[in-house]
Amino acid sequence: MKPALSLIAASVLFLSACGGSSSDSSIPGLKADTNVALLSRGASASSSHNSSNANNLIDGNINTSWTSASGQKIVVDFGSVEKIKSIKLIRQAGAVITGSNPDILIELSANGSSYTASNLSVVTGGIPCTSRSMNETTMSCTMAERDTRYIRITSQNGNAHDFFELEALATK
Repeated sequence: MKPALSLIAASVLFLSACGGSSSDSSIPGLKADTNVALLSRGASASSSHNSSNANNLIDGNINTSWTSASGQKIVVDFGSVEKIKSIKLIRQAGAVITGSNPDILIELSANGSSYTASNLSVVTGGIPCTSRSMNETTMSCTMAERDTRYIRITSQNGNAHDFFELEALATK
């Protein structure tokens, strides 16, 4: 067999063994992390400071933002339950308090009525982060997959915040 033919035959054999065929445009069963916030039904806010648009939080553009005042909530609806495994919030630079009474409370819900705080904001007693990082502009948490349809973010403790982007990764 010529070398070019044996390479083609090996490729067909490999694809067949993986459940694919030589005409597949992608490898079956291969999944990738997808930012489902970009695919969501949109965001709604209890109100906004400076008339900012809630959908700026999920538009994929870090040059736009939603600005909160203390006590204001923003809710992102994915349209259906997703298996969220990572969340990242990009915000205006500044220190924030985390713990039992955080400045920014991040909660997840499968049904929109019962929310559980992420340990990204409350640190203990909420949804555990297997990896957590915070700096002046970014808060991120990697966690075990969690059935989530809604993410709610609340500004607390008399503080206003500019939120630039929310990323919520699910394997699809």
